[in-house]
Amino acid sequence: MHIKSIDSKQAAKIAAIMAFISLLMLTYPLAGAAWLFSVPLPHKHFMILLFVPFFYALATYFLVGLGCMLFNFASRTIGGIRIEVVNDRRDTLDMIDAAGRNAERPAPRRRASAA
Repeated sequence: MHIKSIDSKQAAKIAAIMAFISLLMLTYPLAGAAWLFSVPLPHKHFMILLFVPFFYALATYFLVGLGCMLFNFASRTIGGIRIEVVNDRRDTLDMIDAAGRNAERPAPRRRASAA
């Protein structure tokens, strides 16, 4: 199997979302702690701390998109990445056997209460 190209918009979108969420988890608690403990943080620095995840997500979007476009260009000129995928037949047969055993067993019935 070969990876010939990577959709740059989709990869960039996923990477930007991941960067945004991870930076939200890092910077907002820091901003909340600074506000809670009344750290003398200038208003300008506090606002920068709140908008850092948005800036990083935007930068990640463009940089990952650029990286995917460079990969697509390189894969057209010199070839893609070669990967080898192996389907282990033993695991597949074990899953089929387990599914077959479960399918043959009838479902337990509920008994009506004798009152």
